[in-house]
Amino acid sequence: MPTRSDSSAFRVACAVSIGMSAIRKELATISQVEIIDLSPHSEGIGSDHECQGLVIYASQFSSLIVDWIHKNPLEWIHLVTAGSDPLDAVNIFDSIHLSSSGHLWADTVAEHALAMLLTLSRGMNVSIQTVQTDQWSREEIIPRLHRIKDLNVLVVGYGRIGSKIGSTVKNLGAHVTGVASTKRTVDGIRVYEIANLDTLIPHADVIFLSVPLNRQTHHLISKTQFDLMKESLILINVSRGGVLDEETLHRVLVDGKLSSAGLDVFENEPLSLKHPLRSLHNVLLTPHVAGFGEKDIEEAVAKNVRDNLLDILAGRSPRNQINRGPTHYERFRS
Repeated sequence: MPTRSDSSAFRVACAVSIGMSAIRKELATISQVEIIDLSPHSEGIGSDHECQGLVIYASQFSSLIVDWIHKNPLEWIHLVTAGSDPLDAVNIFDSIHLSSSGHLWADTVAEHALAMLLTLSRGMNVSIQTVQTDQWSREEIIPRLHRIKDLNVLVVGYGRIGSKIGSTVKNLGAHVTGVASTKRTVDGIRVYEIANLDTLIPHADVIFLSVPLNRQTHHLISKTQFDLMKESLILINVSRGGVLDEETLHRVLVDGKLSSAGLDVFENEPLSLKHPLRSLHNVLLTPHVAGFGEKDIEEAVAKNVRDNLLDILAGRSPRNQINRGPTHYERFRS
C-alpha cells in the first residue's frame, strides 16, 4: 500500500464513553489529524465534516452511528474494546481496515471471570446475603461449596481471553478443555473444534463463555445445550449476551436444572430493572465491567489507537487489524 499522499486533514470521529481525553491527547500529537466528537450529546453526528476514521466502543453503536458510518468515506474503524459483533449491522466488514485494542483487556476479563467462579463455587454470594440478613444458615451454604481443584472446566472460545482463563484455572488444579474454531493444543490444554461442543458439555462442572458473537454463535448455548448440562454446573459468560438464550437460562435456574450462573454481559444492555434474572439468588450479575481495572488502561488504549492510526497514515495495514481489509484505497493511490 503506498504512503498516504493526500495532505488534507484526516478526520477521526470518536464515539468513546470512557478515555476520550486520553485518546484526544495522543491523536493531537499527529499534525494532520482532526478529531470530531461523536458522543451522544455532541454535534458530531449532525455535522457536515466527512470523516475517514472512527474510534468507538462496541457499546456505543446505535442506529444513528450506523447511518453516520454509511454517510462517511471511512477508511478505518478502531474498536476500543474486544468484539466486532456490532459491525454486522454495518455490512462493510472487509471494505475498510478494522483494528482493535481488544488484546489490552484480556487479563482483566479473565480475572473477572475467575472472580465469578470463586464467588459462586465458594457460595460467597449466598453467604454474604445470609449474614447481612442476620441469619447463620450454614446448613444451606455448606453443600454449595466446591474447590476449583479437580473440577472439569470447559472454556468456549479460546482466544486471548479464553486462553488466559484456561491457564489460570489450570494452575488452580482444574482439568481444562477448550473449544474454538480450530483444533489445537495450547500450553498442554486440548482445544477441540466447536462442532464437538455438545459432546463435551455433559462432562463439564464449569463452563466459561468467551466466544465472539456472530451469526454462528448467536444462542450457541440454548435449550439443547442446557439439557446436556449437569444440574451442579456453574455457567459464566464474559463474552456477549447474545451467545446464550437468557430466557432458557432463567428457566433452568428457577427449575434447579442448573446450579448457578455469573453474567457480565446481556442480550440487551443496560439490563432492565424488571429483568427476571435480577430476582434470582443463584445468579451473579455485573454491569459489563469485566474489562476494567487495569492500571493506566485508558492511556494504553489511547497509545494503541494512535499507533494503529499512524500505520494507516503511512499506508500500512494497522498493526492490530482484525479483518482482511481492502486490497487498496482510492485515496492511497499513487
